[in-house]
Amino acid sequence: MAMTFSLLFGISLISIDAAPVSGSAPIRVERVILFIIDGLADEAPERLPMSQLQKLAERGCTYKSMHLPLPGHPRDDPNYSWSCSMPNPMLMAGTPFIGTEGIRKSMIQHQFKPEETAFIVNAYSYKDVSGGFGVYFSKPHREDAMVITETKRLLTESKPVFMRVHLQRSGIEGEKCSKDKYVDMPWHRNIWHPSSPYRKACLRADRHLGDFVAWLEEKDLWKGTVLLVCGDHGQANEGWHEPYSASSSRTTLVIVGEGVVPGRRVESCEIFDIAPTIAHLAGRVTPPMAIGRVLKEAFDPELSSPPMSENVSRLNQLLRTTKTRSPSQLTALRKRGFLTIDDIGQWHTTKAGTDFPSFIRLQKQLASESRLSEEP
Repeated sequence: MAMTFSLLFGISLISIDAAPVSGSAPIRVERVILFIIDGLADEAPERLPMSQLQKLAERGCTYKSMHLPLPGHPRDDPNYSWSCSMPNPMLMAGTPFIGTEGIRKSMIQHQFKPEETAFIVNAYSYKDVSGGFGVYFSKPHREDAMVITETKRLLTESKPVFMRVHLQRSGIEGEKCSKDKYVDMPWHRNIWHPSSPYRKACLRADRHLGDFVAWLEEKDLWKGTVLLVCGDHGQANEGWHEPYSASSSRTTLVIVGEGVVPGRRVESCEIFDIAPTIAHLAGRVTPPMAIGRVLKEAFDPELSSPPMSENVSRLNQLLRTTKTRSPSQLTALRKRGFLTIDDIGQWHTTKAGTDFPSFIRLQKQLASESRLSEEP
């Protein structure tokens, strides 16, 4: 249901979408695999192009853009206790309120106990979102091929019912594009350049994805599997996931496999929807702090696509706008109680609690009141 309110001082009827977790009856597949290509830009599948991901999109349901709050990595907030960037705990717990007490036990992997689960990645940053997985296999600075090899081994040996498979190389190469030490390279600050290392890493990841799906089919493991392919965040055109770049806070999502409606295209979803959807697929209880919805239209051809939630987009726009204020104005705004991405560990402490639409309304009101107080 949409909730409307009228802000004071001349801003009228801003609609905020409520986002209740769906209560639809669960289905159950044999295994769910969350396949992450680090920093996957929402334009990448078509612009590069990524032929294997496009083939999977034809066989499944595509969400052109998956929106997420600005993908920062706060350094100054003592309440931010995560080793990785903000979107990763949000992805696993289904909520932006990642400073809330008990949030680590509310991540989706805990819903599968005592069955086998696994997280395989070629980076060291994700230890803080690995708790609750039966196996956490992390080999930093290795190529993406290692992740695929270990994933196949674990599927053969321990048969996990839920896996997070994370290819890190595209994120590493995207950040490389942003570095001034490479200012003489033709791809400096341009991830789309034909010789860009980000482009090459994404295309290698795409080949790994195609190889992995072919292996699942060969081993008769594809039946009963649902694969969700996405980024953990997007990528700025200049490289890296600079938080205030619009393209950093959008990735894409393809859901394919058992029971998925083939060829369906939906405009958008939000990162908070992943955890409830995984729980629904596996017949598990939704993580207790999740605010997202089950992406039911991906599995039911009779359902029309729901209205797009714009909660994340509205919050991001507000955060980007306030970022343009002078340092003294921003300091004064924060003293009034406005919370930036550097304060994300405290987002749950306002009078809005963990009600996301109410949190956005409160932030808008604080920003508007502060702007008026600054006028002569």
